[in-house]
Amino acid sequence: MTRPVAIVTGAASGIGKRMALSLHRAGYRVVAVDLDAAGLERLSAEHGWATERDVVSRVLDVRDVAGWDAIVALAVERFGRLDALLNVAGFLRPGYVHETEPSSFDLHLDINVKGVMYGTRAAARQMIRQGHGHIVNVASIAGLSHTPGLSAYCASKHAVRGFTLSVAHELVHHGVAVSVFCPDAVETPMLTLQEAHPEAAMTFGARRALTLDEVERALHRVLAERPLELVLDVPLSGRALGARLGNLFPKLISVAVDRIVQQGLSVQKRRLGDVSPVRD
Repeated sequence: MTRPVAIVTGAASGIGKRMALSLHRAGYRVVAVDLDAAGLERLSAEHGWATERDVVSRVLDVRDVAGWDAIVALAVERFGRLDALLNVAGFLRPGYVHETEPSSFDLHLDINVKGVMYGTRAAARQMIRQGHGHIVNVASIAGLSHTPGLSAYCASKHAVRGFTLSVAHELVHHGVAVSVFCPDAVETPMLTLQEAHPEAAMTFGARRALTLDEVERALHRVLAERPLELVLDVPLSGRALGARLGNLFPKLISVAVDRIVQQGLSVQKRRLGDVSPVRD
């Protein structure tokens, strides 16, 4: 009963799926949540979770405040406590601002920002009662600088980063650590959906995307070391440094944007099999 307990959102695919499985293998008791009920069912069937005492999978819309309270209550009722929350669930839809439907703005802010806020709030209340815990909010390298073509996503990840850094100082005196994880593009379904969108060219500006193995190792490091922030890019790519410089000197870095976009378009074309990215 001393094994740690973690809630992982976005557990049906991508980073969330990898971390739910990885934490379970590492000895955690896991509450895996996602809005994708079918995806959770497939995951549960593939890994025998239906008969596994140390894993619970539940459908959760991260925009649902009451749903968050219920998931935290479930973790505590089932396993006795909550040691870690990994806020992984996210939404991305490429688009230039003048062509973006208002509903897309709403989804970016409701899922990426409010979902993280609601989850952090629910977990923090339980962790304060316990006197310990760790909340990890997944932002993005796009949360450090500007990303034309993904302006709504970029804004949401800036918000996640600012929120997390602020909350970390609120909770540290209660024994609760809060970390923000800012990876570059990761080889997940979210990256694949951007391939055909020239608006998303900056996403592909590095020579390759991060692998799930690299992200998994980095997140285990976050859980072990509890840094305030960890930025992860492809080794020797310089993308993290470029993002930090873009945050400090936005006008100066803007001169490099066109070059990065052109490089990204070439990568998109290669990933699509020499078919140029097209607009919807």
